[in-house]
Amino acid sequence: MLKEVEIGCATTNSKYKKRLDCAVVRIPKSSTLSGVFTTNNFKSVPVKNCLKKFSQKINGEKLLIINAGNANAGTGKAGEKDLELILDSLSQKIGISKKNLLPFSTGVIGERLETKLITSAFEKCIKDFKTNNFQNLAKSIMTTDKKIKISKTVVKVGNKKFSIVGVAKGVGMIEPNMATTLSFIFTDLKIPESTLKKIHKNICDETFNSISVDGEQSPSDSSILVATGKNLIESPKLLRLFEGSLQKIFTDLSEKLLLDGEGATKLIEIKVSGLKSKVACKEVAKKIANSPLLKTAAYGEDPNWGRILSAAGNTENKFQEKNVSIKMGDIKVMENGEIHKKYREASGKKEFKKKRISLAVKLGSSKYSAKVKSSDLTHEYISINSDYRS
Repeated sequence: MLKEVEIGCATTNSKYKKRLDCAVVRIPKSSTLSGVFTTNNFKSVPVKNCLKKFSQKINGEKLLIINAGNANAGTGKAGEKDLELILDSLSQKIGISKKNLLPFSTGVIGERLETKLITSAFEKCIKDFKTNNFQNLAKSIMTTDKKIKISKTVVKVGNKKFSIVGVAKGVGMIEPNMATTLSFIFTDLKIPESTLKKIHKNICDETFNSISVDGEQSPSDSSILVATGKNLIESPKLLRLFEGSLQKIFTDLSEKLLLDGEGATKLIEIKVSGLKSKVACKEVAKKIANSPLLKTAAYGEDPNWGRILSAAGNTENKFQEKNVSIKMGDIKVMENGEIHKKYREASGKKEFKKKRISLAVKLGSSKYSAKVKSSDLTHEYISINSDYRS
């Protein structure tokens, strides 16, 4: 699967001991790339470097250069010099222009890179290029993740087929307004860059851009979509099939992120409908998704639907109480502003005991709706983040 993508992984033997924490991915010359990056005003050095390169045409063979454990964010001019030292060394070592080296970092903010250790690890990666090494790629980009996140599919179309493989990392600081902490998705189809960018953005908006663990946005968020150009898309029908398959990969990865959220035990899906626009519905859905009261109620398996109602009303989007209806799964809790006559606390309790909690909030009669997915908030989230730099 995707043998034309070569991956090398190594360890710096520092923060994570012998665990893989660096990767280099070699992308064929024929590839087209799309990048979606954090909208945080405070961006890491690698994100700023990539944004500059993506604003220009990147021709020829390309390398994705990834390290975990240090985000190289909040490091100012010194951080920029550190990155340039690493890129200069690699460019000379492998004979590829610096403009074709795309860096990505994730981890602690405000600490300088250990340039010698990281450069040495990247050189080991290059010596260890292998095909179909996506499992190790998924391991090498982890920080506080407990599980690797990988998703793949092979789609057959008559006597032809195409492949999609994606990896992601991230367990906290996930409400990125772009993608997720780091994600790299590859397909062997040949897709024009303009088409790839449009598809990428639209799918990010519906998946990675519609999840939240803690309402926090990382300065390192980057999502890369690569089409290697091996198999030609020959028809609009095949393109639609590809989009549907890609959406499933992004959805699967985004849900894996939520279920591995720092201390998470539940996945909560919130659908809000009936407001004046999809944007308004999404704003309310995010407000509910990020409510600490709802998230802790989910952890405690307490169907305290008053917390849903309270969060929904805590935005600038206006609605009338008489139009509000709430469902937990298939259980009607509120209808037209009144507690449903058949609702019983025991039914709600049963829904909140599930690993996946589904909530539907109707606030009016419009056709618009939006979905946001979230996770619960547990004791472990506090433990992980209070000990993060220890």
